[in-house]
Amino acid sequence: MADVPDDALMVMLAKLSPGALLSVSTVSRRFALAAEPTFKQACREHHWVQPRMPRGAAAVTRHFPWRSLYRQHACRACGNLGEFPVRRSHAGSLKFLLCKGCLGLDWVQKRLQAAEGQAGLCVDLVGITGKRLLRKLPKKRNRGPGQGAANV
Repeated sequence: MADVPDDALMVMLAKLSPGALLSVSTVSRRFALAAEPTFKQACREHHWVQPRMPRGAAAVTRHFPWRSLYRQHACRACGNLGEFPVRRSHAGSLKFLLCKGCLGLDWVQKRLQAAEGQAGLCVDLVGITGKRLLRKLPKKRNRGPGQGAANV
């Protein structure tokens, strides 16, 4: 691969799917540098911008900022755009995103269940764009006087 020019490598990597590109960009620094323009283009298509540095803060050099920005919005399992946030608790901060297709996969569900016992992971039923994971969301029902409401 050392004989392949950087321009040709960039063209080849631009033809990969987002998930494959995320995987390939971790192979070597050269591949990551060649994939960076593709990540930049994908981020700009979705109108994602790099966060601004606070005034007076020292410049932190990240080698691959566009790959990092894309990864924040990508499904942890397949690398495509993620929709449903996974959190440590119901009101906790966002840990990562999963797409609807991957949430239906057995191996993803098993990993979430295994992690749930350790870390208490929760999947939001409404995605970041307003899509619902289930056709009907569970309703709150009253148990009776003085017993409060419970999610079913």
